[in-house]
Amino acid sequence: MTDTSPLRLHGHAVSNYFDAVHAALIEKKVDFELVGTRASGSAEFLAMNPMGKIPVLETPSGYIAETVAILEYLEDTIPVPALYPRDAFQRARTRQIMNVVQCYIEAPARSLYPGVFMGATNSAAVVNTAQLTIDRGGRALAGLAEFRPYLVGKSITNADIFSFYCLNLVDRLTRAVYRWSIIDKINGLRGWFNTIAERDSSRAVIADFKIGFRAYLDEKNIDRADLEGD
Repeated sequence: MTDTSPLRLHGHAVSNYFDAVHAALIEKKVDFELVGTRASGSAEFLAMNPMGKIPVLETPSGYIAETVAILEYLEDTIPVPALYPRDAFQRARTRQIMNVVQCYIEAPARSLYPGVFMGATNSAAVVNTAQLTIDRGGRALAGLAEFRPYLVGKSITNADIFSFYCLNLVDRLTRAVYRWSIIDKINGLRGWFNTIAERDSSRAVIADFKIGFRAYLDEKNIDRADLEGD
């Protein structure tokens, strides 16, 4: 890339992490290109991200991986419109919410993937352990969120973008496995979720996600009933 080249986002729309960066790029109103690719252990891909995971952002200076690192880079290089508060405390609270959602809601929900997305069976121990952590994370999110109308006040931040795409996927898992919606379980979250869903960035990203997700479910012959959502 040269310094005049647009940013290029590598990944695919079934990934909630790819979707969060995609949405942030739209919110930043910056020129960028999407490069459809899967996570890979090939030498070519590992040269972009040694962990072999998506998303990867191709920048004029090189490649950046890990979603939070990418979001920080975008904020540092494209400060307007801001997706982190200027106030130090609120900025830290934004990161705290993102960490809670990632570590205590989205990560334990991933342990349910084998029995939902991969044709295997989740043991009772895995199902119960995941629920305990997801419930704890949900209570923490409820205690931290302001819903004014965004998670950290009156302006959208990366806490909203990151959490929206994580919870969009986690909600499908909780409905399929536990028969309840995490979005409806946390007081105030449904209204917030609907507010984010109405943004232009969300409409564009979710449209791509739905196409990719349906294709994946069809490919794996997985029942869509509990997973597709609205």
